[in-house]
This record gives sequence, C-alpha cells and structure tokens, in this order.
Amino acid sequence: MPEPETIHLFSYGTLRLPEVQMAVFGRLIEGVDDALPGWRTEMVEITDPDVLAKSGERFHPITIPSTDPADAVAGSVFRVTEADLWAADAYEVSDYVRTCVRLRSGLAAWTYVKADEAPADPPLSALIAAEQNGLALLDAIEAAGFIAPGRAESAIEADIRALAARDFGVSVHWHDRVVRTGINTLCIAGQPAPDRIIEEDDIVFLDLGPVFGDWEADVGRSYAVGNSPEKRRLVADLETVFDVARARFLATPDITGADLFAIAVAESEARGWRFGGQIAGHTVGPFPYARSPAGKTGGRVNPANTQRMRDPDQHGRPRHWILEIHLVSPDGQWGGFYERLLLED
Repeated sequence: MPEPETIHLFSYGTLRLPEVQMAVFGRLIEGVDDALPGWRTEMVEITDPDVLAKSGERFHPITIPSTDPADAVAGSVFRVTEADLWAADAYEVSDYVRTCVRLRSGLAAWTYVKADEAPADPPLSALIAAEQNGLALLDAIEAAGFIAPGRAESAIEADIRALAARDFGVSVHWHDRVVRTGINTLCIAGQPAPDRIIEEDDIVFLDLGPVFGDWEADVGRSYAVGNSPEKRRLVADLETVFDVARARFLATPDITGADLFAIAVAESEARGWRFGGQIAGHTVGPFPYARSPAGKTGGRVNPANTQRMRDPDQHGRPRHWILEIHLVSPDGQWGGFYERLLLED
C-alpha cells in the first residue's frame, strides 16, 4: 500500500500543548519550529467549555494578516493524518477557520486563522463549473478502464492522480483520492482500510475531491463490476435516493441538516438498504472553505444539525451543500457511495 501524502499542520497556539494533543489526537505529535510570514496574532476569549477543559486557557492566540511585512507568527509544523485534521477542526471554535498557507521554510501547511479572514462569498457558477470538471474526470477514469477485476485500489488511486494531473491540471486534492472495493466500501470518510484487489462481481466506489483553480469539486460514483443483480440495483438506487432527498430539500424551505439526514436514511431503508454514513453531506466552497470547523457551525447533514440549511453561515454568507449517499447491503458486507452538489432549481 503506498505511503499517504504528507499533510502539514502549523500551530502557533494550544495544539502545541501535550495535554491538548492527547485530548485531540490521542497521542503526542512532534513538531518542527517554523513561522508564518506576513501575519500577526491577537487574543480571542474562549467560551466553549470543551475547549476550555482541554486547554485550561481562557484566552487563545488567533492570527490575522499584518500590514508590516516584517511580521511573522512563530509556531510548530506537524506531520498529521487526514483524521487528525478533522479532529483539529472539531477542537477549534468558530472564531477560527482552516486555510492553507506558505511557511517561512517553504512548506505548504494548514493553519487556523481568524474566521473574518475567510474567503469571500463563492459564486455558485464557480462551484458548478468545478463539479462539471470533476464529473468529466470520473468519465475519463471510466474510459481509461482503470476499474477492473484484478486491480488493486492503490494502483487505481495512483492512476487517478496521474490522469488528473496530466489531463485536468489538478495538483491539489482537498481530500485524499478514495478508491474502495468489497468490504472496504463500508468505510466512512477518513477511515483507514487495507489495500484490496477488485474481484469478479465486485462493487467499487470512487470519492474524489479535486481542486480546479480555487474551487473544490466533491464527487463520488459507484460501479458494479460483473453481473451481480443486487450490486447493480444498489448502484441504481444510489442516484434514486439522492434524487428523492434533493426533491424533499427543494420542497421544504425550512429543512434542517437533521431533517435531510433522516430523509436519506428512510429512503435508503425503504429500498432495502442500510444507510452507511455518519453524515449525508456538508458545505463546500472555495478551497479550502469546506475544511472550516463545519461541525460547530451547522455545516454537516447529520442528526446533530438542527439549523436550517438555507440559513447563512456565521459571517452572513450563503452556504452551498454537497449531498452524499452511502448505502450498505442488508448483510453489511458491501456498499456504494454517490455524491454531488445539492443544487436549487
């Protein structure tokens, strides 16, 4: 199985504390000294009881752009996993937003800055264009015949990375290129799995997050490899459940994330499938907008989100959504995945 791509996280605050690392990541992470040029810090008061309990500090530093080019924020850069990033997102309060920066060392790294400095309101047309490019990438993967019995997930992932770079100019992916087959199709986002080989009459799904310019695409599609009627039925039902959930969203102006999640689960079960996801979607926008602490700002379609999906975000900006459907067979042995933008008519 290939080594995962290196992910760097720059911290200038409490994520450097051993007790916070143990509480957030479940382990200590060794860092290297670095700095963020062109930024400075101010202090923000923390009122979230969970963060207060983990850090033991009422005031935390937060970065803002500086008008003095000599300014720089000192800190540490860590090598982390995709799961670590989500854990850090959950720890940070909504005053912070995660963005990608260039450090003094030259490394590109994620860090948390003041949310008021987040990207501007995204034009929907740019998101739609990014999705169309993402769907074209999926079509090109199919045409290239990457998905076939006897091929390893890791080999397909490498082929996708090369194809995306060569034919679509994609050098950044806002999440790992995910290829899952067989029992691995039960895995949720960020969950590690051993490399598997596609078998005869198998099922495969792709979950891609290519970045086109400054805009994220988040697209997923499933494939029945062979002639299994049940796997072919699940692949067809993925789009059906998506369409039904989208129709309910369009018909219900006050729908919440919890409401839409319940609809996706009910529609899946009505067709004889389990719903396999912990969420059924999330916000998306300019790179890396969707990496903000969405769980604390109503940015996920899950049972905990009782906020109206059409409400603006905490900065008054409209939110745009990805709807994702993850179905699992009744015996819990395999599943499929489908996701696209949740567009208004």
